[in-house]
Amino acid sequence: MINGYRRKDDALVGTPDATGNGVIWIDVLRPSEEERASLSELIGLTLPSRADQEEIEQSSRLYLDGGVPVMTALLPARSDQKEPVTGPVTFVLTQDRLITIRHHDPRPFTTYPPRAGRSGGDCATADAVLIGLIEEIIDRLADITEQAGQEIDLISRRTFQSEDGAKHNDHRGTLRQIGLNDGLLMQLRESLLTIERLTGYLAPVLDNRKTDKGLRDRLKTQTRDIRTISEQAGFLQQKTGLLLDATLGLINIEQNAIIKIFSVAAVAFLPPTLIASIYGMNFTHMPELQWRLGYPLAVILMIASAALPMWYFRRRGWL
Repeated sequence: MINGYRRKDDALVGTPDATGNGVIWIDVLRPSEEERASLSELIGLTLPSRADQEEIEQSSRLYLDGGVPVMTALLPARSDQKEPVTGPVTFVLTQDRLITIRHHDPRPFTTYPPRAGRSGGDCATADAVLIGLIEEIIDRLADITEQAGQEIDLISRRTFQSEDGAKHNDHRGTLRQIGLNDGLLMQLRESLLTIERLTGYLAPVLDNRKTDKGLRDRLKTQTRDIRTISEQAGFLQQKTGLLLDATLGLINIEQNAIIKIFSVAAVAFLPPTLIASIYGMNFTHMPELQWRLGYPLAVILMIASAALPMWYFRRRGWL
């Protein structure tokens, strides 16, 4: 699907003629081979296929094709769901148009067009649209990082709550939430790394194109913002590691407590078992078998032999 956007006041609006005159941004979503070939012919360079976009070498993600920068970054989508996805998005910056190629639906591509000219700059040129779109992407990554931080803080409060509070024993659910948040943070850090490389590659390109200094300053600010978000994501990932260790430690403590109870019970019932075993033997000469008070005495002896170890364990603080 090929979507074209024209500038209208402080926004970008879609147009039926996606590749016509006045189109400043061409957004290509899940292109077919025919659409990719026709668009490549229109702009005069070969657009990367999905296999090309998924290459991990930096030379395959950031390069010049006939003097036109072709830049690919990884962006997350569906980050507010249980199974977020990360996919490549390619930005092709010609003199008068920005072309984006993607195979998933990151939210900035929906939220940016209505407010393209309201984010501290205009959307009159392809350079300005790209800078504004990158800014929207960074804002979205910051929101995802903040949301992940709130989730991790909630897990932390449940994990380290006071003893007199409500007990939270759903360690399986806690481990699942820690894993989901840690996976999301890994995707965020990978995405931030690719965007930081993209902005670093884009900066000299804009210098050579003699782009407006205000746009270049905005790009420098975005690079600093990316590093700040990366540091925050790294801190949160360290926190998920601490929470994982703490949760596993609590699981071990609970298991040890259960094993301790069984161990104490086994020790407490050993003397009564011994007494019962002695008087369960079938020897002919056992004088106690003839006592009138032999049975109650044996019962009392078994109870006392079980109670004394329990009293001792409680006194030592083992129970």
